[in-house]
This record gives sequence, C-alpha cells and structure tokens, in this order.
Amino acid sequence: MKTDSLNTERDWQELQETNSRFIVLDSNDLIVSCNDKVKYARFDLHREDILPSDCFWLDADQRTFCFGEFKKIAGKEIKLLFMPNGSEARKVKVQVEAFQLFNQQYYSLLIQDEHVELDHGKAHPFYGMAQALSADLKNSLLELRYQPQINIVDNSLYGVEVLARWTSDEFGSVTPDRFVALAEEFGLIAELDLWVLRQSCQQLASWRARGVYIPIIAVNFSPLSFNYPSLKYEIQSLLDQNGLLASSLVIEVTESEKIKTSDLFVDVINDLHSIGVIISLDDFGTEHSNLKRLLKFPVSQLKLDRTFVNDLPNKLSKDLSEVVLSICKKIGAVAIAEGVETQQQLSCLKRMGYEIVQGYIFSPPLSKYELEHWLHSME
Repeated sequence: MKTDSLNTERDWQELQETNSRFIVLDSNDLIVSCNDKVKYARFDLHREDILPSDCFWLDADQRTFCFGEFKKIAGKEIKLLFMPNGSEARKVKVQVEAFQLFNQQYYSLLIQDEHVELDHGKAHPFYGMAQALSADLKNSLLELRYQPQINIVDNSLYGVEVLARWTSDEFGSVTPDRFVALAEEFGLIAELDLWVLRQSCQQLASWRARGVYIPIIAVNFSPLSFNYPSLKYEIQSLLDQNGLLASSLVIEVTESEKIKTSDLFVDVINDLHSIGVIISLDDFGTEHSNLKRLLKFPVSQLKLDRTFVNDLPNKLSKDLSEVVLSICKKIGAVAIAEGVETQQQLSCLKRMGYEIVQGYIFSPPLSKYELEHWLHSME
C-alpha cells in the first residue's frame, strides 16, 4: 500500500484491517512478509525496511528475544514485550506456527495484545466509553459506510460490504477495531452486529424500492455474536420484515481465535446456511486453523486477507494468494480480494484468476448518498 494513498491518519484508521499483527519469517529468520498493522506500529518503517532485531523483549529473562528463537517454539505461544518503534513497550502474546510452501520452511508469528482481565464495573478504565457506545446504539447514532465489491471480469457491482462508524460526542471518532473490541468485552457485540444488520436490511429494501440495484450486502459478525439466543430467527425476521431473500445477505465471520467450533457455533452457521444466507470467512489466511474450520461449517466465500494483497507482487504473497484461490475452487466458494489499492495489485490478482475485488482502487467506504452518486457515475 502506498503511503501517499493515505493522506490523513483518519484515512488509515478507517481501513478495515486484520485485527492482529502478522509476520512471516523464513528458515533464515528473515522477515519475508508483515502486515500493515506491524508496519504502522513503527511510523518510520517503509516497505523496504524490516523490523529492528531487538523489537521483542523477554521480560522474565530481561533480554532481547531474537527472531531465531521463534522456530524453537513452533506450535506454541509465548508472552513478550513488543517495542517496534523503540519507545513504549506493550505486552503481547505471539503464537508461532511452522508451515511449508513449495518445499521451503516458513514460520508465522501472530501477535496479539495481551488483555488484562478486569471486572466490568465502574472501575474499569473504559466503562464510560462502553456506556456511551451502549447509549448511542440504543439511539441509533452510529453511522454506516458501504464499500463496493467489483466483479473485475465485466466491471459490474458484485455487492457492498457494510461497515459501522462511531463518532461519540464525548470520545470523538473511535476506530472500528477499538469499539468492536469494546463491544465484545462488555457484552454489547450481538447488539452492535444486529443493529448494523437491521439498518443494512432497511437500507437495501429502500434502495430496491427506488430502483437502486445492490445485488448483495455483506455484514460483519463477531464470532461471539453466535451465542445470541435465536440468532437464526432474528435474522430471518429482519429479512421477512424488509421483503428480502436470504440470498441477498452475506454474514462475514472474522477469522479469529475467538471462533470456537463448538456444537452451538456450528449449528447456528448451518442454520443460517440452510435458509440461504451466504457465509463468508473474513481475513482468511492469517490463522493456523482455517482449513480445519472449513471442514466444520459451510463457507460460500473466502476473503483473502489484505496482508497478502498489500505485499503483491511479492513472491510469497503471490504464492499464498494463489493457494487461497485454489482452495476456493476446490470447495466451490467465491474468492474475494480486499484492500486492493494499486493497479499493480489489481493486475496481479487478475492474472491469478481473482474475479471479485474490493478496495480503495475502486472506492473507499461511502455514505449511502455517496454510494448512490458513485453508482450513477458508473452507469
């Protein structure tokens, strides 16, 4: 992704990105790929640079944890301090997995913040923000943005992804990553996801009544929302109320360690699939257990994580992107590449055989009025 395409910090914050930092090391302990969540943790890090060799610190031994040590703990998780910019350290947990690609050994490092468990009382540092989010949800004060998904075979509109935005009177503009995590922590996530779905269905019905054709809408659902009682009936009711077919709706499940393929989770996914809702696995390719999950529940779409798109035409990113496309063909799923910013990325994806693309090269997330104007300009 070129830095000149992100003119302001807000532009960057509004990009829907992988929730975790992600690094790939080769057998020589060199970084061959890392996502922008890592790169932008160090503001002077350019695409040709690498992370400093001393960015991880093992607090227990009071020493630097070297990249070469990760291969020794493949299949395990370690708690470290992460210091990408040489300033304030943050506690993280790093999940290490080994994998082979074309007879070459690689190691994936999934880096996630270590959350401190606190009671959800008034002493919680984000209690006030959670209260504000709950109140704004009840009063429908959040906003929706719609990002087009394009079929690059014939340049037609494939669908739109719906993205929530929150600007609080008290806390200002809050990034999606932050308020989604807040909603998950305080038990508001199902309420948030269903609010987005409710507003999206109403808007889609309104567009269609006015002759504005949007083939499908894709709504993100946290894995935790599948614990919501009678989710299938709630979604079916929203579709019926708005005169929409289930095939008009995509539920995007974010690829995350929060996905627990319990009987309840799998049953709900199967229930939604049985009524015709399209199931999509978002951020595909950043977790070690995706393939097992594909065996557990039906998936009709796989969204290639922007980690790989960002680094195209880097060979490893290209190879992994081709693997994801091959998996889609094998299971009969639609492959969607998101986060496409440059003509070079687009051309590379097209040569590979990707047909559905989403990203700023076509359009940023738009308000409903901006989307209508954009559609008119495309005619």
